[in-house]
Order: sequence, then structure tokens, then C-alpha cells
Amino acid sequence: MVIAVMRLEKLRQVDLNLLITFAAIAEEKSITAAASRLLLSQPAVSRALQRARKMFQDDLLVRSPQGFELTLRGRKILQELEGLLPKMENLVTPSLFDPTREKSHFRISGPDNVCTVVLPRLCRQYANGRYQVQFEFLPWQSGIAELVEQGQVDLVLHIDDGLLPSHFQSERLYREDWICAVARGSRFGDRLSLKQYLAASHIVVSTYAGVQTIPDKRLAAGGAKRSSCIRVPYFGVALQCLAGTELVLTLTGGMTSVIKNDRRLRIVKAPHELHPFHFLMAWHPRLNTDPRHVWLREAMRSTTGALNG
Repeated sequence: MVIAVMRLEKLRQVDLNLLITFAAIAEEKSITAAASRLLLSQPAVSRALQRARKMFQDDLLVRSPQGFELTLRGRKILQELEGLLPKMENLVTPSLFDPTREKSHFRISGPDNVCTVVLPRLCRQYANGRYQVQFEFLPWQSGIAELVEQGQVDLVLHIDDGLLPSHFQSERLYREDWICAVARGSRFGDRLSLKQYLAASHIVVSTYAGVQTIPDKRLAAGGAKRSSCIRVPYFGVALQCLAGTELVLTLTGGMTSVIKNDRRLRIVKAPHELHPFHFLMAWHPRLNTDPRHVWLREAMRSTTGALNG
């Protein structure tokens, strides 16, 4: 236990204000000067000194021609307070995290489509030798919420589908639109109508086993269902499967540059019925005021801010 039972009664009798007053008198060697420093009246400081003497059962300070001088016990207590008071101040004063001087390791998880958008920007901004922070991106998996609960993941990048525990804190990072990728020589035009979309054969990315994807939820809301012949857990893998097929891959607009860099593929506009959504960053509420995590969230906002323009 942090506080032993037998010590509890003694600690409850301690008035921390008396320690501060005693330290001020000891350093100033004057009740008048200590009162001015503490913004208190001289009688109030004198009464506080009397109470401190009673609490420690020692005179603590005695008068001399040079002002107050410490007793042996008073000197020992002041030496302890020189280390203790700054620590107590840190307990009650929010500290700041300086990523250029302090080392820290952040564990983040998200599907590969959001990582494709966020991670390059994060690297350009913070992996430049100026910062002491390390980012570890963990595989997206079922049970990710439990890892956050257990403190094994600091931040998750997630879609706004309501699947995260309700007590988690979250914040929108940026909006995403749906696009479709197909093989360059496929039969599809520049845009898919809903009828064409439903008639096509799809490769589906399912990041959560047994959980309906957002496009499927959108279609189900209108009483429709698409046909898929293959399901994979990663968008990057799905893109590698398209060349030489008539398959359609529905993915987020943040992966546009990846598709354009592959001459075997091209982009097709998705049906209007697939409405945009938002990516969130989510975390456990115990990290709300942690200086490291406050900085991490601000880094994420800074990294993705241009995506909201």
C-alpha cells in the first residue's frame, strides 16, 4: 500500500501549508519578509509557525541577532523540504512534454488504409532527427479495444461506426470519400451506377472478421447487397489482386495516390449511395490529461489538418 494504515492517522494531521510557511520563514529569516512573500499578514504567519512547532514538537526556528536561525531538527526538515516541495508542486501542476528532449514510445493501431494516409505525413513531420519520440504501428486486429483498456495501445485510428466502447474518448481527424479501383483494361467506365456496382464482382476488405463493412452497411440500409468472390484483411493486398481481373475494390480516397502509382490500375467513381464517413482517433479516458498523450493527439491533428481543407 502507498500509505501504511499505521501512518494514515499521522499524515491526516499534517497541514501542508505549515510546511510552506516554515520554509519561507527559514529562508527569509524574518516573519515580516516571509509574510510579504506569502501574501499573508504577520499575525497569520506567526500563528502558522506556532502550529508548525506544535506539529513537529520542536522550536524549528529561534531568534538571534541575525534573525531566525534553524534548530538542528529545523535544519533537517528544511533539507528534506528542498527536495519534497518541488515534487509536490509537480503533482498538482500540469507538466509539459517536450518531444525534442524527452524520449517517449507511442503505440498506435489502425487499418492499413488510414495508416497509408497518416504514417507518411507523420514520418515527414516527426521522423527527421529533431524529435526523441518513437511511433510503433501495431497490426489492426479484433480485440483492439481490449488492448487499449490494458494500456498496450495508446491510440487507435478508427472509423465512426459506433463499434468502440462508449467510454472511450474520440475525436474526428478527417473526412473520407469512397472510390473504386479496377484493372486498367476492365470493362468499367469512369463512374459506377448503383446497378452496375451491384452487378459487379467485388474483392472486399474486411478488417474485422464477422463485422459488416461500411459499404455493406450503406447498401443494406437501402435493401441492397453486393457480391464478393474474395475477402482479404488489407487494402494493400487487395490492390495487388486487381490487375487482369474484372473485380471492383471499394476503398477510401486517401489511397488515391497508391492507385495512380500503379499503371495496371485506374480509379472509378463510386455510386452516390456510398456516403462519406470520418476517421477518428480514439483513446482511453485515463490518458486525457497525460502530457505525452496530449502532445500525441496534437501531433495527429497537425498531421491530418490539411486533409480537412
